Amino acid sequence: MKRFILARRQGYNVQAIVLAGGLGPDTDEYPRQTRAFADMMGEWLVKEGTFSEEMIHCSPNQRAWNCMDVTLEMIKTIKAKSLPQNVLVVSTGFHLFPRMWTAWVLLCGGRRDWRLAFAPAWEGTCNVLHELAGTIKYIPIALWYRRKI
Repeated sequence: MKRFILARRQGYNVQAIVLAGGLGPDTDEYPRQTRAFADMMGEWLVKEGTFSEEMIHCSPNQRAWNCMDVTLEMIKTIKAKSLPQNVLVVSTGFHLFPRMWTAWVLLCGGRRDWRLAFAPAWEGTCNVLHELAGTIKYIPIALWYRRKI
């Protein structure tokens, strides 16, 4: 979430923020989570004083968890609310490249009405095998959904 603040400072014109992320399926890691991550992230951005509540749009789907579900929820929210389709995708660097980048490029890349940019946050941990396997798994899913967007 700090990457949104840094992106704005770096000159990105952030007009709206779309967040998706449901309840964590890992009850060991998130034993008392009762609210969607999208809502929690949105509140944090407002609390930091950088973005107004009107700029933040959270997916109501609390089941969106994997990369493809989250990406599709963001696209659905952008279209439903007629938000700008100039998209800055923000995530941890090793999650963004290759997985989120692949999903967004396959779903919306090359279309005249969508413009994509990516802003990685390089801190955090990475499981390379997990990210590569996830990327390979999402390619056919993204190609199938691309026809519907």
